[in-house]
Amino acid sequence: MHKILSSVSLRTASVHMRGNMLHSNMRRFSTSPDFSRGPLGIIGGGNMLSTPAASAAAAAGIKGTKAKASMPGSGRGPVSWASLTLAGFVGLGAWYVYNQEKQRMEEQALAKETIVGQPLIGGPFTLVDADGIPRTDAYFRGQFVLLYFGFTRCPDICPSELVKIGKIADALDNLVEERVTPVFISVDPDRDTIKQIKEYSKDFHPRMHFLTGTKAQVEKVSRAYRVYFSSAEEVDWESGEDYLVDHSIVIYLNGPDGKFLDFFTQSTNVNDCVKRIVKRIQSYKQEKAK
Repeated sequence: MHKILSSVSLRTASVHMRGNMLHSNMRRFSTSPDFSRGPLGIIGGGNMLSTPAASAAAAAGIKGTKAKASMPGSGRGPVSWASLTLAGFVGLGAWYVYNQEKQRMEEQALAKETIVGQPLIGGPFTLVDADGIPRTDAYFRGQFVLLYFGFTRCPDICPSELVKIGKIADALDNLVEERVTPVFISVDPDRDTIKQIKEYSKDFHPRMHFLTGTKAQVEKVSRAYRVYFSSAEEVDWESGEDYLVDHSIVIYLNGPDGKFLDFFTQSTNVNDCVKRIVKRIQSYKQEKAK
């Protein structure tokens, strides 16, 4: 009898030891999930999820609590309208940030170039207008000039800025005696021929002058006004391949003496432009009257 009880006791102790070891292993396993087997501690095929809720369910003896892993090809698929919409908003946000940063850098660059008593922006140029007549900077002397650099195939920004310039010119007609002359200079001489700018000019302010020239002439006037522009590096010119030109978006104000007075970026609205131009004109006249 004594031998039988001893044998039973040893077996019972062995069972308890195995139970304790199993319990210990389960605790260690649940608190340290193997992430190499799946996200969020999903083990195997997703039958165990090491979360407080799952542990509580196991302790209470609740059965059937399983975490379902999202498998490729199940449900609605990896791409949904919500994710596409989110991606679109992210893209628009990135474009907006890029555009704002670009304008800020242009403003800073122009501000550095503008030193009181030492105008570093602007200079002489020789171009040709929409009627094929050569025009130099001297032609616009005696006039306040709003100068913009762009290209006729620009899909949105250039037309918008040219319309804005037209509104500014019309508003100034009612506020100052001097008429402000709008001028457009192409930064795409390869495509903006005399015929092209002639046709393009019909859509904008009747007082606006449209100028183009050779590549060397355009590069010279662009450098004088610190205007950056670049087109596609690899373009098949013979095939007439279409392309866009990246360029600075700035409106310049020149005085009747041809010297630079102020500049306005894309973010400056019509009313703010008009107010600043009126002040510039008044200051210019007062300075010349001394």
